[in-house]
Amino acid sequence: MYKQKGFTLTELVAIIVILGILAVTAAPKFIDLTEDADEAVFLSISSAFKSGVNQVHIAWLIRGKNQAVQDFIAISDPLAGGDLSVNSYGYPADTRGISLTLNSEYDCLDVWRAVLDSPDALVLNNSSSKFQATHDNGTCTYTYNKQDTLTVNYDSNSGEVTINN
Repeated sequence: MYKQKGFTLTELVAIIVILGILAVTAAPKFIDLTEDADEAVFLSISSAFKSGVNQVHIAWLIRGKNQAVQDFIAISDPLAGGDLSVNSYGYPADTRGISLTLNSEYDCLDVWRAVLDSPDALVLNNSSSKFQATHDNGTCTYTYNKQDTLTVNYDSNSGEVTINN
């Protein structure tokens, strides 16, 4: 007696149905990767900002300045409004050298541009930029325009940068 090896038509149909169900549930995850890509861009830029704030503070500590310093670091980006100044805690606070404190939306915009010093991380307060900045009592909030739930908070008094994703 010869026994055939193989699948029956019923088994093949069952496998095709299972594969179809898997494809339907998995396909949307692979088809729309835009959200994941946007979040990756956000995390990259915001992490660079956090590192930049820390580097400015370390430079301030190394140079032995225990006070606010005007024009502490030269900035090449003309949109930044001048060289980066630090407050009395050694954290980025201003680029126009007027108050040496972070006290306006414009200071938030300038600090972001100065710390990152990159056109890829452009922040303006309009819909064509990647980020928008708001100011509240010494703290800046940078909101990613493509996904407004992605934000970066920067407290210039403590230097704390919080990335919310």
